[in-house]
Amino acid sequence: MTEDTLSVSQLSQISPEELVSRLLAEINEQYGLDLSEDPVALQRIQEAVENALRTLNHQHEAEIVLPYISANSAGPIHLQRKITRTAPGLSETDGRGKEISESDQGVPQRAQVPLPDNKPLVTIVLLVIMGLIYALQELNGFLYHQDILMIKDILADLGMKINQNILDGEYWRLITPMFLHGSIFHVGFNLYALYILGRRIERFFGSFRFLLLFLIAGISGNLFSFFFTPAASLGSSTAIFGLLAAEGVFIFQHRELFGDRSRVALRQIIQVAVINFLIGLSPGIDNWGHLGGLIGGALFSWFAGPIFKLEGEQPRLRFVDQRPEMIPLMVFLVQLLLLICLIAWVILSRT
Repeated sequence: MTEDTLSVSQLSQISPEELVSRLLAEINEQYGLDLSEDPVALQRIQEAVENALRTLNHQHEAEIVLPYISANSAGPIHLQRKITRTAPGLSETDGRGKEISESDQGVPQRAQVPLPDNKPLVTIVLLVIMGLIYALQELNGFLYHQDILMIKDILADLGMKINQNILDGEYWRLITPMFLHGSIFHVGFNLYALYILGRRIERFFGSFRFLLLFLIAGISGNLFSFFFTPAASLGSSTAIFGLLAAEGVFIFQHRELFGDRSRVALRQIIQVAVINFLIGLSPGIDNWGHLGGLIGGALFSWFAGPIFKLEGEQPRLRFVDQRPEMIPLMVFLVQLLLLICLIAWVILSRT
């Protein structure tokens, strides 16, 4: 587990600007992050400081709790500080730099918040698999141009979503398209998106739940494409749209922990989705697959994603997932069963 802690000394008669500056300086010193350049984080800190100082007008102690204030390579950073009002007539320091307070404790208050530390194993495996598969597709194309093979892209021919082949019983084509790509630009963009989204989501979802999310989003996207467009298609963007939806659901369900930053993050996710849907209006892009992946990922995340709550007592706190361990698998199986029923209904109605 990663533990992110900072401390704020017990303070007396300090302005909001001074306390904000002190917090920013400590975060910069410990993490090398200049949050004064982050308007969202800066606003959250300013509001929390003002509320804490108002509390100190009538209480001995106040607390600043700002989960997910920022992040570095080790993961999200949380800010939790207790501020104690010093007794009247005492200066903040005794001339030797020693902090003194009404309780004469002189020890900064610290809080430890263990974070989920799941390694992005599934993300890495998926990146490797898709990269290797595309390399085989390119090798196949090279051999075709050398007149060694009869088919330019055997893997795409066997695995891409082709409606008639699915109606003929090749049901694996609802799964395999998410591992195939049509060009170096196509695979590069999708692998980059998977690298960015996958690491963030798998850290909180865990590897097994993340794999279930990726699969159900991809299958849902391919099924929507099968329902609504006769065009052949391939690509992992169906599953990636599911990851985007899952991140949005996760932030929305934890908006109390994220604070004001949740609105900014959700707005950015919506903007990314809308922009990609607009790009998807171009010929050759399967927007129905994107929509299906978005819906499939959102449903799975809503009913099976992690629900973190702070538990424990100061100075040790921890985030605990409230979802029972079996719920993700159960939700996945229910979604998969519903998709199978839809597939059966469509195939029977068309044959």
